[in-house]
Amino acid sequence: MVFSSNLPKLSALSEYQPPLVSRVYNTDGELLAEYADEHRILTPFDRIPKQLVNAFLAAEDQQFYEHPGINPARILSAALANLRAGHTVQGGSTITQQVAKNFLLTNERSYTRKIREAILSYKIEQAFSKEDILYLYLNQIYLGRGSYGVASAAWRYFHKSLDELTLSECAVLAGLPKAPGKYAPHINPEKALQRRNTVLKLMRSSGMADKQAVAKALKEPLKIQPLEEPKLVDAYADQVYHELIHRFGLKTLRNQGLTIVIPYDPKAELAAISALRHGVLEVERGQHYRYPTYHPRADWSALLSNWREQADNTAPSLAGDGVFPALVEKVSAKGDLTVNDGFRRWQLKKPKWSWKSLDDYREEGATDAQMAILKHHPRTWIAGDEIRLQGDGKQGVRLSQEPSIESALYAIDLERGTVLARVGGYDYQTSGFDRVGQAKRQPGSAFKPFLYTSALASGYTPASIIMDSPVVFDGQSGDSFWRPENYKNKFAGPVTLRNALEHSRNLASIKLLQNVGIQHFLSDLQVYPLQRTFPAQLALALGATEVTPEALTESYAVLASHGQKWKPVSIQQVQDRTGKTVYRAVAGHRCQICHADPVMAVNEHMRPADQAIDPVNAFLITNLMEGVIQHGTGRRARALNRPAAGKTGTTNKQVDAWFMGYTPQILTGVWTGRDTPSTMGRRETGAHAALPTWLAAMKAFHQGKEKKSFTPPPGIEWVAIDEKSGLLPGPDSEKITLEAFRAGTAPTKETPPNEGEIPADAKDSGFFGLGK
Repeated sequence: MVFSSNLPKLSALSEYQPPLVSRVYNTDGELLAEYADEHRILTPFDRIPKQLVNAFLAAEDQQFYEHPGINPARILSAALANLRAGHTVQGGSTITQQVAKNFLLTNERSYTRKIREAILSYKIEQAFSKEDILYLYLNQIYLGRGSYGVASAAWRYFHKSLDELTLSECAVLAGLPKAPGKYAPHINPEKALQRRNTVLKLMRSSGMADKQAVAKALKEPLKIQPLEEPKLVDAYADQVYHELIHRFGLKTLRNQGLTIVIPYDPKAELAAISALRHGVLEVERGQHYRYPTYHPRADWSALLSNWREQADNTAPSLAGDGVFPALVEKVSAKGDLTVNDGFRRWQLKKPKWSWKSLDDYREEGATDAQMAILKHHPRTWIAGDEIRLQGDGKQGVRLSQEPSIESALYAIDLERGTVLARVGGYDYQTSGFDRVGQAKRQPGSAFKPFLYTSALASGYTPASIIMDSPVVFDGQSGDSFWRPENYKNKFAGPVTLRNALEHSRNLASIKLLQNVGIQHFLSDLQVYPLQRTFPAQLALALGATEVTPEALTESYAVLASHGQKWKPVSIQQVQDRTGKTVYRAVAGHRCQICHADPVMAVNEHMRPADQAIDPVNAFLITNLMEGVIQHGTGRRARALNRPAAGKTGTTNKQVDAWFMGYTPQILTGVWTGRDTPSTMGRRETGAHAALPTWLAAMKAFHQGKEKKSFTPPPGIEWVAIDEKSGLLPGPDSEKITLEAFRAGTAPTKETPPNEGEIPADAKDSGFFGLGK
């Protein structure tokens, strides 16, 4: 009575709901990632192969089907064996006793606990079938490598489902409960092989496997698969993880066996990562060279050995989107370098790289001790310098350095309404800083399309004339002023709206904002998902504000989607452990199709898109941005070789560089700069520092996709105009182009014979002035 009082109830067994691994798949059914405190895949008993069950019975409890929960003969045998050895060499517990201990008792080592365990085992046998007990045991038991239960172990050791296991592999798993750490095949392969063979022989002697099958299994080599690296990577992975935690909580995510489907394409994400890393390193080549770390000759051997060890004795890849260390062993009289990366020697011609000045180091806050070291090193390479190399794409290398530049890339599949790629930085795994959603940077001229869209809504046309000329504004104090400039300080005079956007003319944009009205523009900005309010200042025309790459890209999605505002989907469906759908999301611009299914309820994640701006204006601004690529600052993007619209962005002193661009199928935004804002150099404009990354990624994204053109909505008409005057062609017109207009707004007057003359109606329009 003493031992049987206050025994745990068996409801923990009948209501078995163990922690399960949550698994993330893409729409092709490819496993991408797993989240778990206990990696367990709950498996019904009828789906556990008989040979696997027999392997565990042979190793753990050969009389399982005969005893009533405890096996006195086995207990006595184990006790004698342990007594002879002087320590524990054999266990006497039955599988039922292990279930009682693992589910209902503690690991306390005492006679009291063993007696209570025996009583509970008998009760379990009375209340549950043998199959139920095996079901509990085989799903609950820890088998090493973070695996709980046989299905988890099969996956994490062999990358197989249970029905794919060989007899040999079943025996490996069955040998683990005795000591998962000691017999873990990835840690102690020799002991694991011996234990496997012991289990196979036990199966043979107990009649649980025939001699031929065991003989074959004994010859089978032990092949353990490495744990797979998650295919869901970079900032995309963190976005999904944090969104799941936000919606379901960390405990549910890591313990409730959710099945999650996301629109992730590993090839697209890896292509985006490669494009960004390569782009950053290209920009880095235009930066000053930073003084390298110097190593005395006595340390060279240990240094090279350490590099080899860190690289797992595998020579660094020459893929070109990463850097690796090397040691300068010799500098010739001409300045050529002999370098050693620990595996190979390379010959480099004298690098043409300007060195970072000591004054720059001092301005950045270098200490006196650091300055002393820098001053001691000559402004050239010397033997003993630790440098960085990068593959040159031709099976060779070139000098590089750890990047001081960063970048972010965010891509959206416009057709599916889903996140296509999200890259948070050059080395996101190290920094963990998602610059897509966390970096607030000035967008520069990449902000102008919103202003020009507002102008179109206010009655402007692509052919409207505005003045691109110098202007000075008084500051708040009597002796201050603001004189905005164009790039290279050149002015074009009267230009069309199209010309002003294509060539990113700052002064024309400021005057356009004056004419549209700041308050009117601020009101229009509220329809975009820019996630902030903006100050009422003319500098807003030049993007002198701060936004995240995520907010800017998703706002461009409005322009790219016929004026519809919707949230890109990163998680499409979530099912609970029973298979019930608990969450589903579809991009708003696709909801009409999706809502045709009557079983799907309209909820906050499946709400139809808002028509944020007029489809006609959305097409006109897209058409203008096609011109940016065909004739303006984004000409490098023509190499995509398909219809595309886009806009460059560069802030003062080339601190931030952007390229935002899209085809009818995919939108991608790229930002490049330093985490601590500072100049990248005069040539690092959006077209040079961001567009190449955009282009490389978009080429990869569009492989195999048909070329599509932007489709005009009803209400668009095409009229031939004089490019310079914005009017109908006249007798002396030299450049004539076909322009898109809202129906009824095309010019009706002809360009005067003297094309240099400003049309009278344009003079009266107020477009040349500073507004009314």
